Amino acid sequence: MEGISVILPTYNEGAVIYQAVSETIRAMENLGRDYEVIIVDDGSTDSTPLEIEKAAKEFDNLLVVTLSENQGKGNALRMGFRASRKELVCFLDADLDLHPTQITNLLSVMENSGADIVIGSKRHSESSLNYPWQRRLYSTVYYFFIFLLFRLPLKDTQTGIKLFHRDVLSYSFPRTVSKRYVLDLELLAVAHRMGYAVAEAPISLSYTKEYGRIKWMDIQHIVIDTLAIFYRLYILRYYDSPLKPVIENEPRMSIVIPTRELDRMARECVEKSQEVNYLNYDIKLVPDEMVDVELRPSGSRVIPSGAVGPSIKRNIGAADSTADIIAFIDADAWPDFNWLRNAAPYFEDEEVAAVCGPAVTPAADSRKQQASGLIYASSMVSGSTTFRYTFHSLREVDDYPSVNLLVRRSDFEAAGGFHEEFWPGEDTVLCQKLTRDLGKKIIYVPNVIACHHRRPVYLPHLKQVYAYARHRGFFMRKFPETSRRFQYFMPSILVAALLIGLGASFIDPVILYVYLAFLGTYVLLSMLSSVKSLDPLVNLLVFPGIILTHITYGIGLMLGLFSTRPGKK
Repeated sequence: MEGISVILPTYNEGAVIYQAVSETIRAMENLGRDYEVIIVDDGSTDSTPLEIEKAAKEFDNLLVVTLSENQGKGNALRMGFRASRKELVCFLDADLDLHPTQITNLLSVMENSGADIVIGSKRHSESSLNYPWQRRLYSTVYYFFIFLLFRLPLKDTQTGIKLFHRDVLSYSFPRTVSKRYVLDLELLAVAHRMGYAVAEAPISLSYTKEYGRIKWMDIQHIVIDTLAIFYRLYILRYYDSPLKPVIENEPRMSIVIPTRELDRMARECVEKSQEVNYLNYDIKLVPDEMVDVELRPSGSRVIPSGAVGPSIKRNIGAADSTADIIAFIDADAWPDFNWLRNAAPYFEDEEVAAVCGPAVTPAADSRKQQASGLIYASSMVSGSTTFRYTFHSLREVDDYPSVNLLVRRSDFEAAGGFHEEFWPGEDTVLCQKLTRDLGKKIIYVPNVIACHHRRPVYLPHLKQVYAYARHRGFFMRKFPETSRRFQYFMPSILVAALLIGLGASFIDPVILYVYLAFLGTYVLLSMLSSVKSLDPLVNLLVFPGIILTHITYGIGLMLGLFSTRPGKK
């Protein structure tokens, strides 16, 4: 008989959490199966931690996972699954609205139907509900919304009790992105796409929370996250990527963080690096001067470099390492929990010199930073390289920024490390040496994720864009293989067309009409491309940002093309 792991995500449920644990333990004992109960405290600020500690002292089969800050139910379920060990995995809300004895019913449906997944459904004909009409309305509207988008063979995706065979989650979880409200939907969408069978079971729901706990902002996030799943599923084909499974023999890795000083963002990068889900690694922090910071992983060091450029700092950090893999990340970014763990399997192929992944804008960043990230993620701005800023399918690349770049140390040394003359652009040179000179591969893996704080619009963002353009223009002469590509010329062509057209429009009225038609079409496309958020204020920032980014990049590229040295960020 298969064992079962019951995962209880909880946040500020101090009033009921002890009872929820004890009731769940009692229900599992009555099943007569091998079991474990895993409670995940998602950064609770009330009496929940004390109640969990009390339960942990009383019950032997209870495993506690404590998260330092609240990141959402989806993330808590992900953390709980990583700690689980049994063949079956059950998600169960910890508020006792759904009593744990109902797990028996889900097990029965799974055994009788042969399904890989069984979900409790509020819309099942045999379900018994004590449920506010407002929540019924939300549930019904959302059901029709996801039915239109995904056509899942289900009538409910959000009820807080679900049972999975372990292999379903082992496949689906590494491909999921959601951390808060819609992880359930994302898991089911991925599993359904891969052909796993799903069945529904009736539930008895006694709703105890006060109406109004879901706020309008929560609804906005649910809608936009649901649309994002649709986009990843049907447009990007993100979930189809043949991601490699986690390996047992972890290669040694060193995280190298270059920084001028230990400011707020650099400290965040260090703290997140200390928390990654990996055992065999260390951290090399390379500031200008010695700083007071504790680096916990064995072999970690603070290496003061003096006032030198980032490329030199990265080389210093790499030279101090004896690891198999050097994981480079910028100090204004931070690694996802599974950053190293998801990258490691790809280095089993000796032909792979480097692994990279998306550098996404953190959800907590300001509107101006969010707008900057959305500008970079726009296909009107980044063309075929939007995968650098958002989630795309697995692919081979030949040029990638060092904000999220992991390199095999032997290949890094064979390529001569980062070219210390260049910044920005040292990553372009390194990637060209790895792919062109050494004949190796760079693999973009969509779940090798870094979160990158953007420079806010407009002036800081445009200064960065200008520096990128200057170095790309310079590299078009020096390294044409990866820099002399048509998409990089497009903004310069646009600027030239705007200037030439403006002058020519004074010559002939026909030219004026053509020019105005061209200008109107461009503005309209920019406006349509700027609608990327449910926050209208963000979209209002993105719209002029796209146009200003084109103009700035176009001018910077032309100046860089005729310069003797690239610009600085």
